[in-house]
Amino acid sequence: FCLILVHKHRFVIFRRYFSIIGTVFLLRALTMMSTTLSVPGEHLNNCEIRVGDSWDEKLQHVIYIWRGAGMSISGVRTCGDYMFSGHTAVLTVLNLFVCEYTSARLKFIQTLSWSLNFFGAFFILAAHEHYTIDVIVAFYITSRTFAYYHVLANSLAHKQRNSQELTWSWFPLFSYFEENVDSMIQNEYEWPWTPVIEFVSRRYRIFVRLRDERRKNFESCAKTQ
Repeated sequence: FCLILVHKHRFVIFRRYFSIIGTVFLLRALTMMSTTLSVPGEHLNNCEIRVGDSWDEKLQHVIYIWRGAGMSISGVRTCGDYMFSGHTAVLTVLNLFVCEYTSARLKFIQTLSWSLNFFGAFFILAAHEHYTIDVIVAFYITSRTFAYYHVLANSLAHKQRNSQELTWSWFPLFSYFEENVDSMIQNEYEWPWTPVIEFVSRRYRIFVRLRDERRKNFESCAKTQ
C-alpha cells in the first residue's frame, strides 16, 4: 500500500485492486459452497457444527473472523473453507500489484515480493492450514484474474460495446472504473500531498487573479466618477 500511495495513478490502482480482490473472493465463496474438504491438520479437529444461529449471531461470527484475519493464531476456528486459500490469494494479489506497478529497474523489490509470496504459501502448507491443492488453485485463479483484468484495461478494445458486454459478467463495474483510462498507465511516482499542494496553488492563483481584476475594475470606476 505504500507503493500505491506514492504512485501517481494511485486511485486507478486502488480501483483495480478492490475490483480484482472482490472478484477473487466472490469466486472463493462459490468454491467454498460447492466443495467441502476435511480439516487438513489435527489442530483443527475442534470444529463444531453451528445450527440454529440467529442472523445477529452469524453477523457477530463474521466480524470475529474478519477481525482475526481468518487465522488460527488469532483464535479463529473455521471449518470447510479450504477451497481455495484466501491468504494465498491475498499474498498473490499484493505480489502481482507490486511487480506490475514498480519500475523495471527495481528488480530487488520484485524479487523480494515473489520470494515473500512463495514463502507465505509454503508456511501456510507447513502449518497444515490448507491442502496443497487449495494453494495451487488460489495462485492460479488469482493470477489469471489479475492478468485478464489488466489485458482488458490495457487494451483500447474495452471501449467497444461487445467488449463491455463481455466484461460485465466478470467485472460488473469495469466500464465505470476504466472509463477515463485509455491505455496502459505509466509507473510515475509522486508524494501523496503533491496533488493537494498543486490544487491549493491553482485555487490561490485564481483567487489572486480575480482579486486583481476586481481591484482594477474598482479603480477604473472610481476614476470615471
